[in-house]
Formats: sequence, structure tokens, C-alpha cells
Amino acid sequence: MESEYGIPAVGVAIHVLHDLVRDKALEEGMPGLRLAFTPNPVAGKTPAELDKDIAGLDPITRQPLMQEIVDYLTRPLTDAEKQTGSIERPRQQLLGPDTAENLQQLFDARFWSDQLPIIPPTPEKVAAMLQHTSHKPDEKIGTMRVTGEREAWSYTVETVAINAVMAGAKPEYFPAILALAATQTNAKASSTSSMTAMAVFNGPIADELPLNSGTGALGLYNNAGALIGRSWGLLSSNVTGGSVPGHTYLGVQGNPMGNVPAVFAENEAALPNGWKPVHVQKGFAPEDSVVSTFAGCQSQNTMMILQDEDWQWVLQRFIGGLGPPNRSGKMLLIDPSTVGPLLRFGFDTKEKLIDWVKANVTTPKAHYWLDQEVINYKLGLARAGVEPYATWLKMPDDAPIPYLDNVSVVMVGGGGNVRWSANECIYSRSVKVNDWR
Repeated sequence: MESEYGIPAVGVAIHVLHDLVRDKALEEGMPGLRLAFTPNPVAGKTPAELDKDIAGLDPITRQPLMQEIVDYLTRPLTDAEKQTGSIERPRQQLLGPDTAENLQQLFDARFWSDQLPIIPPTPEKVAAMLQHTSHKPDEKIGTMRVTGEREAWSYTVETVAINAVMAGAKPEYFPAILALAATQTNAKASSTSSMTAMAVFNGPIADELPLNSGTGALGLYNNAGALIGRSWGLLSSNVTGGSVPGHTYLGVQGNPMGNVPAVFAENEAALPNGWKPVHVQKGFAPEDSVVSTFAGCQSQNTMMILQDEDWQWVLQRFIGGLGPPNRSGKMLLIDPSTVGPLLRFGFDTKEKLIDWVKANVTTPKAHYWLDQEVINYKLGLARAGVEPYATWLKMPDDAPIPYLDNVSVVMVGGGGNVRWSANECIYSRSVKVNDWR
């Protein structure tokens, strides 16, 4: 089987990485940077296989790899490589008149859509959306980038309005969409790990829109949440140059949770005494309307109610068994039906549950340092003396490593079953909705 590049599908990753590194070089002001590549992937290979790759050919240029590296490091720079200055990216604001069908095909082909039917963002529809905020259309809100290796793109109030129209959002949703945009959290953040994002609203805005916090809240049984989430997803794609598979979107398998990012309200009415809503935990007043974003979401797992006899073992296994230990964050979604046992176990505040998870969800040191993601992202830090990884590297093989430091607890659900869930999600940022009215 061959890819669109005319090479075996397993080799596509190299061409994706070539695009990624080329774009990073451009961001750093070195568009002509000399690039050399080893065969990919590197992970999962034996030392003998890696030695063979190093002694072989660069899979992009088909030149002997080590000879190529020596040449790149010793050959004098050309005049083109010495050039200085800036590169401008012109943006076309308006398209000519056409049929809705043709515009849909154009948007789909250029990955300006999410491959679902959109509303053409005519000047009249965009203007109607802008009437629901006091902020100027050309006001810059923030920046987003596909990954840390690519340049950050800025966007304005008008940009957000255009994508909200395309998503089919109602104009009265616009302040909430602007607040979500102001978190600068990319719902389409590109990683080969196929990450996505979620957003939780708290305060009066939940009833005002309204947003679902009960049965089906994380799904599409939530008109305001679905349309706000779709607006967020389209914005995240389009302000970073379009979410193009294999180029600016690198999720090797994709993530069904990211088709329309989950946007829902916390079920504040179900919070027991002592459990603060998410926005109050982040320093806002109870009467504030706030959106909080969670990034790096990859998977969700569910668990039934915990038993008194072994809840500690089950809780540790359940949360610790979700995702690799390189991920430092977890998002616990508590259904109202499961609150009773948690209170009985001593978790009379969210903070006590969070602290317990941070201290008790561990992995043995020997297994921690054998995880491929840990090898990729933490082993170099440990060898450079960065804590706590340097200390963890020196611990006995059976020493428990508590690797979680970003744990959130959100109350959501309709209480129809004694189930709750854990997600690989990391809290990102919270923004007040009223600041964007």
C-alpha cells in the first residue's frame, strides 16, 4: 500500500515531520535551514536497527545520512541562507459571489471547514454576530499555534465571528464564544497523539444560553454547547492556516472526541457542601460567568461506584491505568449519583480528592522509565539534572513515582447510573464571559 507521496504508508511520518521542521525553521527565521532525517519511527527499534538507520540513507534526500550531516555542518552558507528580513503572510478577506454548494466544496477542499455543512459567512451574517459584543471587530484577542514547533497566528473579534457564523451559532452565543477564544486554547492542537480539548462553563451563563450539565452533556444533546464547541473547533483550525491532515493536523488516528469539542456546564446544583465549582476553585466569584478550558485530551474511561472494601486500590488502578505516565494531568468527571461514597471516604472537598490522587496514583520507577513517551520527553530532562526527574531516575526500581500534578474535578451528569469517568485532560485557562459582552 502506498501513500499520496508514492511511498509505503509506514514512511508517511517522515514527510509529515519534514513539513513540521521546515515550518519551525521558518518561524525561527531560517527558511533555508539544512535538514537531515533518520528513518522514522525511531521508537520501538532495537539498537541494531537504529545503527543500521544511522549508517543508511536520509529517507527524504536518499543521500548517505552521516555524510550529509557532515556536509551540512561544514559547507559555507550560501547568499540565500544568509538573507535577513521578514516574511509576510497576506490574508484574503472576501471571496467572490458563488452558490452555497460551490462555496461548501471550496471550503472543504481547502480545509477551512470541519468537512460538515457550514453556513457561508456573508458580511451581513458576520455583522449580525458582531452586534452582540461591544468589542471592535479588529481587536486582537490572542494567538494560537498548531504545536509548539510552529508559528503562532493571531486572530481578531471578527475572525471569531466568521467562524461562529460558519458553525451555525446563534448571535446570542457570541460573548461565550469570544470568552472561549480568549483562553487561547487550541481545540485542534496538533500532535501525533491525536489530542483534543474540552470546555466547562460555570455561573449564570449556563442557564442563560442554556448549556447542558446533566444527561448527555458531553455529547450533542446540548444545542448551545455543540454550536459553541463547533465554533471553537473551526476557529482553532482556521486561525492556524487550516487543519490539513498530514500537514497541520498530525493525529495519526484522529480523535472522535475532537469532531465537535465537548462544551458543557458543570452541574453546580449537584455539588455537595464543601465542593466548590470549577470557576470558584480558580479564584472567581460564584456569580461570575466563566469558561474553563482543558487541553491534551485523548481518551475517556468509565468506572462504576467504588466499594468501601477496596476503593483505594480501585481508584489508583482506574486513574493510573488511563494513558501513559508522561501525561501529568487527569480530569475526573463525577456524576451526582457517585457522590455519597466519595464523601464517606473522606473527600468532603474537591481539593482532598485531588490531593489524594496526586499522592497515591503512582507507577513503579522501573516501568516509568520504560514508557516510550517518558523516554522521549523526560529522560533528557532527568539526565540534565532537572527535578523531579533527576531524582526519580536514581530511585530504586520498585519506588512509586507520583507523576500527576494537574488534576481537576468536575461535577456533570444526570445521575441515571452509578458511573463516573476519568479523562486525559489538563486544565488550561479560565476567562470571564462578561468581559466579552
